Amino acid sequence: MKAHQTVVCRQAGFTLIEMIVTIIVAAILGSMFLQIMGTNLTGSVEPLLRVQDQFVVKEVMERITADYDVLRYGNPTPLGTLKGRIGNAGTEVVGGDYGSYTVEYNDYIIFNDGDGDGDYEEFHDGGSGGYAILKVTVSSSDERLTSLFTK
Repeated sequence: MKAHQTVVCRQAGFTLIEMIVTIIVAAILGSMFLQIMGTNLTGSVEPLLRVQDQFVVKEVMERITADYDVLRYGNPTPLGTLKGRIGNAGTEVVGGDYGSYTVEYNDYIIFNDGDGDGDYEEFHDGGSGGYAILKVTVSSSDERLTSLFTK
């Protein structure tokens, strides 16, 4: 008697349709990943540029302050001299004694409690310098720094 043998053929691997679906899904997920990561990588430089601008404007203000410290001990009108050295409001200074910056504000101010409620408000002094407070605001790109200089 002859034994009956059954041959079972098993397929191993993926079908063509499974491969195509896998590639399409991988491509979609990859493009989404690149879109998200690309935006994050592009935006990651903005905080660094902002910090760099902050350091630039801080260095300019430190140089102005150091110059004022020297002027106070050898100049009869240190505020007027400093005001002239900084430049007029709206002026962009490139490579000056203090560095490169834009003058946002450079004038004398007073604080006045006009209505007597203890809430002092800042007013433009009209250039007289009578109250001896010089307000200086310098900027670099979008970063600003303000200092008050007094006698």
